[in-house]
Amino acid sequence: MAGFQNIVEIQQKMNVNNRRTVGQQVSRSGQITVAQYLTTVPWVFTITPHNFLYYPQVRDVIQAIDNLDRQLPDYITFQSNDLKWFTAMRGTATVASLSGTPTPNSQTINITSNGTLLAGDFISINGYVYKVTADSAGSVININRPLIGSPTSTAPVLLGNNCSFYVLAEQLPTYTLNPMTNGAWVEWSGPFVFREYITG
Repeated sequence: MAGFQNIVEIQQKMNVNNRRTVGQQVSRSGQITVAQYLTTVPWVFTITPHNFLYYPQVRDVIQAIDNLDRQLPDYITFQSNDLKWFTAMRGTATVASLSGTPTPNSQTINITSNGTLLAGDFISINGYVYKVTADSAGSVININRPLIGSPTSTAPVLLGNNCSFYVLAEQLPTYTLNPMTNGAWVEWSGPFVFREYITG
C-alpha cells in the first residue's frame, strides 16, 4: 500500500460525487426545464484526512503522496476490512464477463454472470468503474454512465471489492507540523480531492 491509498485508508470522512451533469432553467412563469449533458461522469472522491498523525510514523506516506503530486495517477481501492462495505456486492454474482462487444457510449450492457447484480453494485469494465442502476437477474445490465472507450468482448469485468478507481489528485493539501516530544503531529491544510483519470 502506497501513495493515495494510504490517505483513503486513514480517512476521517469521504464525499463521493458521481452525479451527471444536469442543467436546470426556471422561466419567468416558474416552469422548470431540465437538460442532461452527456459526459463521462467521472468519479470524484473528497477525502478528509485525520489530523494528528505522528510525523515520524507517516513520513513514508507523505513522501509517496509527494512523489505522485498532482501529476501522476494512482489506483485506489476499497478492499480493506475498514472500507470494503463501500463496494461490497449486494447481489450474488461473483464472476461476470461481457456477452459480445458492447456499443460505445451505451448505458446498457449484456453480460454473463453466475448470479444476480443489484442496484448499487459496482462493476469495472476495461478499468472504468460503473454502478448498476437496477436489479437484474438476467443478462442485461443498466449502468450509471455511458460506457467509456470501445471495450471488446474479451475486456475484463470485475465485481464489487475487486474494482479499482484510477485517479489524479485534483487538490492536494499541504501539511503543518505541530512539535511534540521527539516528533510532531501532522495537520493538513484541507481535504484531498481525487478525480477519476479518464483516458478512453
